[in-house]
Amino acid sequence: MRRLISLFRSTAMTLAVGLLIFQIAAGAALFANLVLPLAHRSADDLADLLILSARVWHGLPADKRPAFETEIRTKYGLSLLQPQAEPTDEIGWYPYIRFLRSALIARLPGQTPSVSEDDHEQFRVAFSWAGQPMQFEFSKERITPRPSLALAWVVLFGILATLTLAWLLARRVTAPVAQLAVAARRIANAGHVSPLPETGCAEFIELARVFNETARQLQAQRENQTTLLAGVSHDLRSPLARMKMAVGLLAEQTPSPLLLRMERDIAEMDNLIGAQLELARAQEGEPAEPVDLDELLQDAVEAAQAQAPGRVYLRAKGDSCLAELAPVSLCRCIGNLLENALRYGGEDNIQVVRRCIKGRIFIGVRDRGPGIPPQLAEQVFRPFYRLESSRNRISGGSGLGLAITRQLAETQGWKIAIKSRWRGGASVWLQIF
Repeated sequence: MRRLISLFRSTAMTLAVGLLIFQIAAGAALFANLVLPLAHRSADDLADLLILSARVWHGLPADKRPAFETEIRTKYGLSLLQPQAEPTDEIGWYPYIRFLRSALIARLPGQTPSVSEDDHEQFRVAFSWAGQPMQFEFSKERITPRPSLALAWVVLFGILATLTLAWLLARRVTAPVAQLAVAARRIANAGHVSPLPETGCAEFIELARVFNETARQLQAQRENQTTLLAGVSHDLRSPLARMKMAVGLLAEQTPSPLLLRMERDIAEMDNLIGAQLELARAQEGEPAEPVDLDELLQDAVEAAQAQAPGRVYLRAKGDSCLAELAPVSLCRCIGNLLENALRYGGEDNIQVVRRCIKGRIFIGVRDRGPGIPPQLAEQVFRPFYRLESSRNRISGGSGLGLAITRQLAETQGWKIAIKSRWRGGASVWLQIF
């Protein structure tokens, strides 16, 4: 399965790569047009200073030379050493020293000045002046500018600035999109949502305005649909009641299997209309309130035991659980799940399990019936969908129980899922955040 990349990540990576390329290009341009010319100029100045120092030292009387050596060491950081064998280890990797060596070669025709480094990070320059070998020593600190260090600082701060700017820009772009996704999810689950703030850039303002208008239209359509369905159901139930009464009177006067079948058909139609109304009402949100969850579940279990004494019991792990939730919606969800388990879960006991884990509440209804194949675990939540084994008049059911339960759960922001049990059976879990 292809791994999807989030908008934040892709935007941040695009900005970071673009800004890094810009930083590299800018650094290269700065290095080529500013640092390198300065380094060459500084190397030329140092080469002139070395040659001038050698010329002055050679022209001074012997008694004046120590004072001159002290002066250049104090002012310029140059130490004049006693003539000795020329160093053989050339500096090839240090750019500034290579510039200095080239500058000395240009100023000392016919000579090949030597530049080397000792174990104490001191540079030594050796050349001849007026036939006499001269050798100067200076520290790395004497070298200015230092292009490698400057470039390293430029790259470091450039990377930090690039990553920070990319994160800020990506967050600014993706934050309204994430807010829009949350609002759209709430509309899909609850059917209504608070309007998005119409602030920010012009494009985001227009997007928020269109979204708010679409949300208002969807809310109006849902309200109209619910009102229409309620009206049609009410109008249908009135003639059905009259038909049921007339069929009952005819059955009393002239008993007939056909009349009994008509009574069952009318009752089934009435149940279907009631289930449709319940499905429509499940789209309406319910305010949350403090609820003792164990007490609510115990009431639901006792109501189910009235239909099947001794078969339904509650398993609540841990201390009593108090939560802010919609009690009526939860009662209807648990009632529908218990009714479904009693109808299709076989003759074994049915468990209602309650677990509270890290602020989340899990409620499960478990049975030992034939179970539900994993490939059908989502399809059973569709309206009017029934498994092959339950498509008969004896078992009953309209195929709307699980659909109503899911609609109630999604309206409140809960999740519901079906899992197969080991050794047979099914468990329906309701997850409450």
